Formats: sequence, C-alpha cells, structure tokens
Amino acid sequence: MNLSEIFLEFSNQKRLDIFKSLNIKPKRHNELEKEINLPGSEISRHLKRLLKKKLIYKRNINYELTNMGKIFIQIMDIFEVSTKQREYINSHDISIIPIHLILQMGNLKSIETSNKTIHNIELWSNLVKNSEQFIYAISDQFQNSLLPIVEKKINDQSLDIRALVDKNLLKSYNIPDEWSKQFQDPIAFYKKLNIYENVRILKSINFSLVVCDKGSIIFLSSNGEIDYNQCLIDNNESFIQWAIDLFEWYWKMGKSLKPFIKKEIQTKL
Repeated sequence: MNLSEIFLEFSNQKRLDIFKSLNIKPKRHNELEKEINLPGSEISRHLKRLLKKKLIYKRNINYELTNMGKIFIQIMDIFEVSTKQREYINSHDISIIPIHLILQMGNLKSIETSNKTIHNIELWSNLVKNSEQFIYAISDQFQNSLLPIVEKKINDQSLDIRALVDKNLLKSYNIPDEWSKQFQDPIAFYKKLNIYENVRILKSINFSLVVCDKGSIIFLSSNGEIDYNQCLIDNNESFIQWAIDLFEWYWKMGKSLKPFIKKEIQTKL
C-alpha cells in the first residue's frame, strides 16, 4: 500500500467527514448515520474502505482511529490551515519557522491575514497597549511611538518584557541615546526593564513578531524584506502559545546587548 492509496481515501468528502468525526470520539454505526446524514449502506461502504487501509478499527460496537489514522488527521489539519492561508504562505518566506512549529500549524485554525499596512500597525500597537502580563517582540525596527507606552506600562504594572532586535539596526541606531529621547527617565526605564537580561540581539532578522497575553501578530518576509503590508494575527490561545514557542526558539540564539551600550551608560545600569 503506497501513499497515493491512502490519500485516495480522503478524496471523498463524506468519507473524510466520517474520518474527522471519529477523531472527535469513537462512534457507533448508527451515530454516524445521523451525524453525516447518509444511508446505512453508504456509511458501511466508507467504513469498510477506512478499515481496509487500517486508518480506523472497530472496538466492540464503536469505530475509532488507529494510531496511523491519528497521524494522518494531524497532517490533514496542517493541510487545511495551509490551504486557507495559501496565498499568504506561497508569497512569503516560511523557512524562518522551525519544522517542529510547522508541524503544529494544524492547531492554528483561527488565524487570519490582514493586508492593510496602517491597520496592521494599529493591531501591533493595540497588542502592546492592551497587554497585562507579558510582551515578547522580535523586530528589525524600533516603533518609537510605542516606547513611551512601554515605559508607562512597565512603571505602572508588573510586566514581563523581552525583545530581540537586529544587530545591523543597532549599528545604525545610536543606542541608547536615540532611545533616551523617547523616555521621561531613560536610566530608570533601563533598570526597570533589566535591559541586559531582557533585550538580546540577533545577527539578522527577517521577520517581525509581537506576542502578548492578548494575542499575537507576525510579519514574514517577501522578496527579501519584511512585509508589513500583510500579516498573520490571532488572539486564540493556541496561536499565542505557538508564537511564544517561536519567540523562545530565537531567544536562545540571541546575544548580549552589552557591547552596544556606551561605557558611561553601562556604569549607571
């Protein structure tokens, strides 16, 4: 039995519906008749095919997915999410996503795309403004308009903030002098943020991510540059955790910010 024979079983929508139904919980023949709205003979025909390919098995009076069936249902979830977002995925670089997270994309059924730049930046800002527990960010640019908001939030509440920034950006951006212009008390902010522990640099960044307890937004690259015209966004818990895992993957690769901070500033921190 080859792979094409397995996928052939999923070419029939009703048979696929039965297969998906059994993933929710084991069911009897008559339960499937009512749920799928097919005559008993048709249900039997579809079950026979799935049984033959060992995608399901029968335990007493219930039909259940086999272990192989459970693997295929996860693969199909990935296909469904990918198909829903195929225009975005085909036009953007997904190589930045580690394979173990690509294999989890089947859980991201509620993600949406947004393709209006100003609206996307507003969504980004709102995530920062509305966060209550944590903000994790990866970016190739500084959103100066958000820095005073971050300063106020970190002063007013206990907020876990971590950021990964592009090394090349730091070379062209006078840190921390340029940042200082955005804050009422920059030294106090750096200390409260614990900048050496909570800000790291990457050699290069080709995607942008913000994730907080209220949701997440990600901008991938298109034609070699981060595309801020389009993004993936969702406030579902599964996407938030997925985005956290993506952030943590890159966080481990981050290097200390200290070499980029002037000596006179370092002595104050």
